[in-house]
Amino acid sequence: MGVSAVVSRTCTLSAEPLAFGTLSVTEVTNGSSLVTLECNGVSTVTTILVGMGANPLPLTTQRNLAAGIDLVPYTLHVLEAGGADIATEGAVTLVQVGTTNTYTTTLYGKIQPSPAYAMGSYADTVILTAVYAP
Repeated sequence: MGVSAVVSRTCTLSAEPLAFGTLSVTEVTNGSSLVTLECNGVSTVTTILVGMGANPLPLTTQRNLAAGIDLVPYTLHVLEAGGADIATEGAVTLVQVGTTNTYTTTLYGKIQPSPAYAMGSYADTVILTAVYAP
């Protein structure tokens, strides 16, 4: 009697929305997003790549929220206090949750205050990519 099975590596990458809420004209506005990677079987994934976003201007150097042609620049960081910006396709380290096959990190966003931002609802989309061995 032959008995067999195949297990393919699958991982699911998810992120909570990073919502800044109402921006301040006098203080830095902060936000955060918990990023979670869940894999079946043992995983060797320790990083994700964080894309630039859909509204980079000047090209590939600044993330922006957009409302039509109006932009609000923002930065992403791995430390709540800020520090170095996450660059285009910057690698971010994930931390294993206990002995599970779940890995997490928190991305922090910052928007500098400005009275020059036009009224509106602003949005952006940032692609997160996990690279793992199947």
